[in-house]
Amino acid sequence: MKKIRGKNFIAAVVFATVLGTSFISDNSFIFPDLEVHAKEEETTLSKPVINGLNNAYKGVIITWNEVQGAKGYRIFKRMKSTQKWTLIRTVASTAERRYLDTDTMKDGGLYTYMIQAFDGDKVSEESDTKTIVRVTITNARVTVSYKQKSGRDMARLINDFRTGSDCWAWNSSNTQKVYITGLAKLSYDYSLEKAAMIRAAEIAVNFSHERPNGKDCFSVLNDNGYNYTSAGENIAYGFKSAKSAFKAFQENNNKYEGQGHRRNMLSSDYNVCAIGHVNVGGVNYWVQLFANTTDDSDYTKSKDSKTNVNIEIASEDVSVYNKTLQKMGVVYKDYAPSKVKIKTVEPEKKQVTLTFTRSRGALGYEIYRSTKKKSGYELIKRTTKQNKLTYTDKKLDRKKKYYYYIVPYRIAHDEYVYGKKSDVVSVRTR
Repeated sequence: MKKIRGKNFIAAVVFATVLGTSFISDNSFIFPDLEVHAKEEETTLSKPVINGLNNAYKGVIITWNEVQGAKGYRIFKRMKSTQKWTLIRTVASTAERRYLDTDTMKDGGLYTYMIQAFDGDKVSEESDTKTIVRVTITNARVTVSYKQKSGRDMARLINDFRTGSDCWAWNSSNTQKVYITGLAKLSYDYSLEKAAMIRAAEIAVNFSHERPNGKDCFSVLNDNGYNYTSAGENIAYGFKSAKSAFKAFQENNNKYEGQGHRRNMLSSDYNVCAIGHVNVGGVNYWVQLFANTTDDSDYTKSKDSKTNVNIEIASEDVSVYNKTLQKMGVVYKDYAPSKVKIKTVEPEKKQVTLTFTRSRGALGYEIYRSTKKKSGYELIKRTTKQNKLTYTDKKLDRKKKYYYYIVPYRIAHDEYVYGKKSDVVSVRTR
C-alpha cells in the first residue's frame, strides 16, 4: 500500500492518498484565562505574561515574557480553584524564562499556573492564570534506518519543479491552471532536516500531522529551537525512491482539493526546505518540511544508517499504538517519581508510625516491611494520595525489631512506574 497525506494552507483536507499541512503563526499555545487575585498595591513592575504551557516527558514546561526591572520571578501552581496558590519555584531574572515542573504526573490532571515578578520588596501584578491538561509522556526507543541521501535528492526535484515549466496548480474552481512564476529555489536547511528526521520516525508510529505525543506537527520545530515565521509539512509512506514519492506529492492528475502537497511545494511563503526519509520494518516513510527563516544552517553529512530513536508517545495512547510498536521492537521508558526519605520512625506498643518526605511526580506510596534487614520484605500498604506522608503500622509484636522502606509510584498506560526505594530504617516496638 502506498499513501501520502496532506493539508493545504487554506483548510485541512484529507484524501485517500494525500495529507499535508501548512502553518503561519508565532506558535504560542493559548489556554483559557481564569480569575486571579487583584493586587491592591501599585508597583512599577509590569504584569508578567505566561507565553505557554507544554506537556513534556519529565513534566510541564512553563514559559513567560521578560519584565523590565525585575530581579526574579515567582511561579505558583494549584489544581483546584478552592486551593491556595503554592509557590513552586523562584528564579532569578538572569535565568532562562522557562521552568520544568516535574511534579505533574497525574495523567489528565488540571494544572493551573500564575507568575509574579519582583524586585526586592516590589512585586508586580499577578499574571493571568493559564491551565493545562496533563498528558503524561512515555519514551519509546525504536531502531530505524535513515536514508537521508535520497531525502536530499528529493530536495533537488522540488527546486526543479519550482523553477520549471510544470509550475502550476488548479484554481479553487478547477476552471484553469494557474501558472506560478518568479519562485526562487529553496535552500536546503540542515537544522530543519533534524526536525524532518524526527517526524519521519514519528509517522511510522502515527501516520498523521498529530505527533504521537499528542502535539501538533509544528511543535517539533519549537522543541528543537528552530526560528521561523511560517512552515508546512507533507508526509507519505510506501514509496521506495525519492522520484516515486515526489511524483505522488506533485498530484498532477488531481483537482484543486487534491493538490495540497503541490501547493506546499510551490508556495512563496517559504525560503528553505528539508526532507526526512526513514525505513522502518521494510516500509519507507517520507516527510517534507518547508519554512521561512532568517537563520543560516551549517552543512552536515547525510545519515544513512540504523539509529536508535526516542519517540515521545502520550502515555494514554501507548495501548493504541502497541501493535505497531511491538513490530518495531520498542523499548518503553517512563519518567519515574522522585525518591522519598523516611523522616521519623515512632515506636509504640504493638505499632510503628512512619513519616516521610513527599515524592515529586508520585501518585502514591508503597510501604514494605520485614523482620530482616536484607530480605523478606512484604508490601503492607499502598497509599493513593501524594500528600499523605504518614502511615501507622498496627498489630505488631511487642519488643520486636522491624525494618521498613518506601517506594513512590505513579501509573502510566495502566502500568505502575516506580521510583527508587527509600533507605531502609529499623525500629523496635515497645
